[in-house]
Amino acid sequence: MLMISREAIESVIAIKQKLADPKKKAECIADIEKTIEMKQSHLWRADAGSCCANLGGVSCQFEAEINILQGVLDALKEDDSNKAAARLEDYLAFLEKSYEPEPPSLR
Repeated sequence: MLMISREAIESVIAIKQKLADPKKKAECIADIEKTIEMKQSHLWRADAGSCCANLGGVSCQFEAEINILQGVLDALKEDDSNKAAARLEDYLAFLEKSYEPEPPSLR
């Protein structure tokens, strides 16, 4: 199972909180677009490495994440913040199911 940082989860939660403020719609769109770009980069890397290892499951996971995030983006562009918030909840649930949380720092 893959690991995800607390910062990554917190960034999704921050986007969801911004959705409550209509003045931050453009910021939310930019944040989602940036996240999609990052996931597409991960997908490209997983696909590029698939000749050396079995990364098909990882590629499918990133594709699923991109699809959910695209749904969030589409809802935002349609001015449906309720649907966008629901899709972000779906995304958070997907992350929780698909990733192990980063262990606490041992500082």
